[in-house]
Amino acid sequence: VGNYMLFLTLIQIFKGLFPGLQHKVYVSNFLRSDWPEDCGNPAVKPKTPTQRVVNGEEAVPHSWPWQVSMQATLLPPIPYLHNCGGSLIHEEWILTAAHCFIPLNKQSLYRMCLGKHHMDSSMDVPSVEKCLQVDEIIRHEGFVYEQDPSDITYDIALVHLSEPVNMTREISPVCLPKPGAVMPAGTPCFVTGWGDEKGRHILVLTASNASLNQAALPVIDFQTCSKPSYWWDTLRPSMICAGYESPDELKSACQGDSGGPFACSVAGTWEVHGVVSFGPQGCIKDKKPSVFTRVSAFSHWIEDSIRKFCLNGFLHRCY
Repeated sequence: VGNYMLFLTLIQIFKGLFPGLQHKVYVSNFLRSDWPEDCGNPAVKPKTPTQRVVNGEEAVPHSWPWQVSMQATLLPPIPYLHNCGGSLIHEEWILTAAHCFIPLNKQSLYRMCLGKHHMDSSMDVPSVEKCLQVDEIIRHEGFVYEQDPSDITYDIALVHLSEPVNMTREISPVCLPKPGAVMPAGTPCFVTGWGDEKGRHILVLTASNASLNQAALPVIDFQTCSKPSYWWDTLRPSMICAGYESPDELKSACQGDSGGPFACSVAGTWEVHGVVSFGPQGCIKDKKPSVFTRVSAFSHWIEDSIRKFCLNGFLHRCY
């Protein structure tokens, strides 16, 4: 509370010193249930239930309007390639995985594309794709996977867009869950992305005819998923497991979906409860379900990161 009041005081001082400068600063409580007010309510309703991503179920076009295609280039003007998914949580903010920025971690190499169904947007008629540049990448300070590949905790990141995206029928944000919220075991939530439908180990998908896929994966409780025959000590309470146990029911989120949303319907509103983090090589394996960063474990980090960004940079635009 003290830091928040200090923030407001500094803003008032700044406005007093520069009364003629048009400047809008985001100061509202980031985790209010109505922020943004129209989140988690797609104009095009998704198809539920659904089949697996591996061996594939195509999503209804634009029924997951917060889905982001994160695209990177080694060096402009080399074409951008899809490398990860993400979730639009605000007109200026994308939620994704920290490992998506290995080895490229410069914001100038990335763009965020929304409103896509096919990877080749020219196949979407009419195309409503909107790609925006990035001016900040915030990875969790506890993410040490680059130094210690055995530790993939804190696999979460925020991306700030260089300009606000206009909300449309095909582009709108997903809601954040309440802090600490844990979905009950067996709850079917949805993973979406342009990942490898065949279960091969690939990191970048470039097939122009690839369309957005979806799969319903039931949540697996922490006690089960942390057993030695499952993920054991790799799993942390800040993660979510989801998938099927029987070999003939295997469904999964593949590597191409890294950073993408794991969305759950809560009282009719879609919330992003997970960020695709890791899974077994080849995407599917008995007792090795998909693992997601649990967003509700990082509610305060998300809030603090956005406030720090606004405070540190409040000589430039911050909504």
